[in-house]
Amino acid sequence: MNITLQATNLELNDEIRSMVEKKLYNAFRAFGDMNLDPVQINIQLERTTRRHPQERETEQLFRAEANVSVPGRLIRAEGTAGVLEQAIVSMKRKLTREIRVWRTKRIDGTRAGARTVKETIRSDTGEFE
Repeated sequence: MNITLQATNLELNDEIRSMVEKKLYNAFRAFGDMNLDPVQINIQLERTTRRHPQERETEQLFRAEANVSVPGRLIRAEGTAGVLEQAIVSMKRKLTREIRVWRTKRIDGTRAGARTVKETIRSDTGEFE
């Protein structure tokens, strides 16, 4: 896995890097024992101000976005909050859920393919179980 971390309007230091890695460790555990070499992970952290005219100029909103490219799909998750750590946690929860859905579909597809092959072999040989 190749992890790229970018920041906009925010200083990216070792403390933030370690916080992101620590928070996202559980999300990447959802891959399980799958051997996925070409996985690219792009994480973007951003500090924005005044996203809507109703907000005060002093209000700051943090946004964390993760794009994970796995074979056959791009998994994307985004989280926003008033504190950077909360934005990362929100993004992590969504990312974990999306990775689990993708993994379940991939495993179920493999099982369905195996089931089809078994049924084809049984119908060709005339055996029934």
